[in-house]
Amino acid sequence: MKLDGSYTMHAPRQLVFETLQDPEALRGCLPGVESFEAVGDGRYEATGKAGVAGIRGSYSGTVILTDQKPPESYQLSAEGSFSGGRVTGTATITLVDQGDKTVINYIGEAQLSGPLASVGQRLLTPAAKMMARQFFKCMEDKVKSKQAATSS
Repeated sequence: MKLDGSYTMHAPRQLVFETLQDPEALRGCLPGVESFEAVGDGRYEATGKAGVAGIRGSYSGTVILTDQKPPESYQLSAEGSFSGGRVTGTATITLVDQGDKTVINYIGEAQLSGPLASVGQRLLTPAAKMMARQFFKCMEDKVKSKQAATSS
């Protein structure tokens, strides 16, 4: 399954980049996450519960951020297991400065096995895009909170 898109935040690129790497912000914005812990340089372990297209269950996995070029880009790889299945994926995230805004571009691909794979890309792609929009909106709220804290 391929996924790409963009999201614009009204914030400086450096702050957006830092927030996208912040375990507390990620924990609060990743759908269904119950724990999200830094376990090494750019490496995180997560557990949670999620559901897509009527398939619900618990998951555990690892997220690794590599090839970091602050505040411009990084690579993300993830792998996880869930009730009877597995997902692996990679993504490239780039941040483009546009005056007082930052445009986040993402492009990625995921491989699914088990019950989730049987749902098909036709149903999963719209769900994944919706989850990406929710994630970036939540992260934008985290960025705004950080901006408010530093300006007061």
